[in-house]
Amino acid sequence: MVFYCERAAGFCAEVGFEDDTFFAALVRMYEQALKLSVGLSRDERDGFLARLDAVCRVCNSFGYGVSDDMRVLFAEYVSDEC
Repeated sequence: MVFYCERAAGFCAEVGFEDDTFFAALVRMYEQALKLSVGLSRDERDGFLARLDAVCRVCNSFGYGVSDDMRVLFAEYVSDEC
């Protein structure tokens, strides 16, 4: 799931693809990856969370509130764990 998010965000950044439905799917997958990541051991979790944080930074230039939604989700799931 994390890999999917990385590839999808990278594709959009590289090609300039903008589609509301695609972005909505990306945010849903991002949330699923967060849900599973926080349940892992600390060593595994930290690596995945760092990668998901990087995905959010890539999405900063996208429209449609993608990075805003990701930041809210990240704060919700990570603050519960830390």
